Amino acid sequence: MHAQDSSSFFSKNHTVKQVSPLSTHGRFNRLSYIAWYSFLNLMYFFAIVALSVFLGIFNLNTFHLNEHDLQFFMGFSGIAYFLMSCIYLYFNFIIVIRRLHDRNKSGWYCICLFIPVINFFFALYLIFARGDSGLNNFGFPRPSHFLEKMLAWLMILMTIFSIFATASIVSYFMGTGDIESPNVIIQTGTEYF
Repeated sequence: MHAQDSSSFFSKNHTVKQVSPLSTHGRFNRLSYIAWYSFLNLMYFFAIVALSVFLGIFNLNTFHLNEHDLQFFMGFSGIAYFLMSCIYLYFNFIIVIRRLHDRNKSGWYCICLFIPVINFFFALYLIFARGDSGLNNFGFPRPSHFLEKMLAWLMILMTIFSIFATASIVSYFMGTGDIESPNVIIQTGTEYF
């Protein structure tokens, strides 16, 4: 056996097999998970808005449609929303499965997303748990690409900023007295009766 043949075994440099990000094979580290999750949510949001605008442009009241055509058009819009939601859920599960693979866990743990209360802690686990640093049952760690890092940090900073902005708005209204306690709201709302 030549030294050149055995060098890949002993060296720390390993090549990560290029796998499509939309495949269940491979791993996602924390930044890749946040980036792809954010990208998926943005795409879903814009698709829903685009479909809603499209359906709003073709206001059903302006067309003089008979009852049969109206039912068909309403059924089509419901099916379109349903299909977009199914596609969103499918890719969401792919991202969660790849994140679980980074922790050397089976993708079947994604069932925890359906259990109330546990799903909140499971989502925190997916975001904050550190992945395996070396080879595990699902391959070598996948490094985050530049765009993934940029999108992930942008979303992290926007989340932190929105938390502080919300807290400051609530604090401002509480300091000015514009936010009333539930007792005051009930008393002022029922004094007319």
